[in-house]
Amino acid sequence: MKREQDYFPNETNERSFGFKVIITLVILMVLSIIGSRVYSLISFNDVLVDPTLGKEPLWYNLATIGLSIVSLIGLILTWQFRKLGVYLTVAGLFIIIIINPEFDLFRTLAPLFTLFVFTGYGFFEIIPKWKFFK
Repeated sequence: MKREQDYFPNETNERSFGFKVIITLVILMVLSIIGSRVYSLISFNDVLVDPTLGKEPLWYNLATIGLSIVSLIGLILTWQFRKLGVYLTVAGLFIIIIINPEFDLFRTLAPLFTLFVFTGYGFFEIIPKWKFFK
């Protein structure tokens, strides 16, 4: 049976271009989630984006902003090669999707796509470097 160190023998602990691009992309996506939730908190809602859905509850906006901040902290820790950062990022985005009261573009698809990008493309860059994570 192979040990963890034997799977990617030529991998170094330097951040590759792909690693930097994925972390930057996911940070921008999480910031867009925070921005859309802050906008829905401060807007007067004179015109709803989708009139069939109605106004979001206050708890959802605050919880989404809080969990997005947890995801940002996780991304910073992932940049510093901390295993906790990977877990925080995935957990924060997953909980945002789970607590969503309705299914629409602004509430579900942005966090869902961000989670898919991080787990799909991000793990492609993270798994070879996992032995360097603390």
